Formats: sequence, C-alpha cells, structure tokens
Amino acid sequence: MTDEMLEKARKNAADNGYTSVEFRKGDVEERIPVEENSVDVVISNCVINLTTDKVKTFREIYRILKPNGIGRMVISDLVTDKQIAEDISLIDPDKWCSCIDGALTKENYIDSIKNGGFDIVEVLDEKLYTEGDQVENRKITSLVIKAVKQ
Repeated sequence: MTDEMLEKARKNAADNGYTSVEFRKGDVEERIPVEENSVDVVISNCVINLTTDKVKTFREIYRILKPNGIGRMVISDLVTDKQIAEDISLIDPDKWCSCIDGALTKENYIDSIKNGGFDIVEVLDEKLYTEGDQVENRKITSLVIKAVKQ
C-alpha cells in the first residue's frame, strides 16, 4: 500500500469510529511489521499471487502466526493448469495485476505453503474462475485454502 492509501484507510477508520483496526506499511515477502508468534488469523483475497516469491510470503505469514494450532491462515487465490514461462518478458502486467500471470498450479501453490512451514493445509473450496482465449487457453481456478501453524 502507498502512503496515500494508508492515510485514506486510517481516515476512513477514524471517520467511521473503528477503534480496533490498525494499518501498517510493510512488505509481505520481506518483513510484515508484526511480532513473531503474535497473530491468530491471517486472511487474504488474491493478494499472494501478486508477490514474486510465494514461499517467502508464506514463511513470513508463518512467522507471525501463533504456534500450537492457534495461528491459522485462510486465503483465497487463483491457480492455473499451466504456469507461464519464467521469462519475465512474457508476463502481461495487466494479467499479473489480475492475479492471472502470477498464478501457480494448484500443486505448486500448495507446495509453496508447505515450504513456507505449514504442515496442515486444506483446500476448503475450489471453483472455476475462467478459461479460454482471454487467458491463453489456460484454466484458472479459484481456491480457498486453510493452513494451520503447529
């Protein structure tokens, strides 16, 4: 989030009397500005596909979650049946921002979560999002995934 976006979010929270909300600027791949083992739940809706290193992102989420089955993550994101080439010149910025070109296969996405430290990973929901010519004949599926920190 930009400084302007954070300022607007803080203003909206104050204007609406939301006192249990806090907005912090950070980098989800490098360092979420939250103490280790301090968070009960992380939620995300198609944000992780915007990151370039999903494993680093999941490691950072794992770091901040409380241990012993208390900390959990519930996320919604898109996966594809065919990942695009690693060649960055082939990435369409509009499709990246739409969570399409950053999408992994379902197997690679779940492996990224596990490589981030999570042992318990469960797909809660899976639905077709789109397929066909507009996405280079790929099949894009929406997943809702829960992972628990032990």
